[in-house]
Amino acid sequence: MNESLVSKYKDIVTSRGLTYHYLSSPAVDDKPTLLFVHGFPSISYDWYHQINYFSERGFGVVAPDMLGYGGTSKPTDMSFFLHTAIAQDLLDILDAEKVQKAIAVGHDWGARIISVLSMKHSDRFLGFAWVVVTHQIYAPFPPVDVILEMNIKTFGRPLLGYWKFFEQDSAPQIIEKNLESLISVLYPDDPDIWLTLMNQPGEIQAFVENGKTIKRASYLTDEHHSRLLESLREGGLTSALNWYRSTLGGVNSRIMEEIPEENQFIKKPAFFAVARKDHVCVYDYAVPQMKKYATGGLNVVEFQGGHWVQLEEPETFNRELEGWIRDTLQQNC
Repeated sequence: MNESLVSKYKDIVTSRGLTYHYLSSPAVDDKPTLLFVHGFPSISYDWYHQINYFSERGFGVVAPDMLGYGGTSKPTDMSFFLHTAIAQDLLDILDAEKVQKAIAVGHDWGARIISVLSMKHSDRFLGFAWVVVTHQIYAPFPPVDVILEMNIKTFGRPLLGYWKFFEQDSAPQIIEKNLESLISVLYPDDPDIWLTLMNQPGEIQAFVENGKTIKRASYLTDEHHSRLLESLREGGLTSALNWYRSTLGGVNSRIMEEIPEENQFIKKPAFFAVARKDHVCVYDYAVPQMKKYATGGLNVVEFQGGHWVQLEEPETFNRELEGWIRDTLQQNC
């Protein structure tokens, strides 16, 4: 990240009393502000390619450390991870920065929050961009074993095997003891390793418990790797894993009760960066899902790599996102 941007981090106490640490760089002239929302196990630095690129071109940028990460609050009570409340936290940040023209961009769990922003606060945004994880409607979440059975029936293999590990009370301590092991799996040189270590139940737990590592991806630079490790070592994994536990615990099961049925659809222009080799957020489910709900226009961009397209192919990602933003602004004139 450009050194001039490091000084642009701020802290805010949101309306529900939580502290958020975030980067804010104001827009130049009449350009919109991009709200970048990361997922697990990231920090706002994961967006450094995009932060540099768009701020240099006069776009506003807001990039928070999400709840449970970095300099942001790390509640252990999973009820704090209600996605509608987290969405409001982000609106509090935009309000504090007096942002009127925003485009929300979310990756991984951040993409789930983008869906909430689209369904509940569409009027606040010019458009929405989902990165790898598709738009989804909330529903009661079955036990992991039931989900895995459904995966096998639908896709011929389990997808969420790693959730069996993450739901365990001992998971934070096991991961904290062998943090390099988990990071090597989440940011792998070969994305196909997820077919076993992430998809198959029991595999990632055994791998991490034994402190094994695999070659990490070159896109995870030494500096990025160091920042990520430092953040997770300081903050631990207990709060970060509440993104999974809150879903399994039913915290978000009733969200749709407060959303009118017509608001399930994405009324504003939508961008979707889909990864052919993300073996959890699979293409054959993700793309039809986006096409079903994106009634306000959809631009799908395919990437041939794995889960971290914004890191693996930043030049292409930034160029495609900027082009879509330009088209989106024309639609909103």
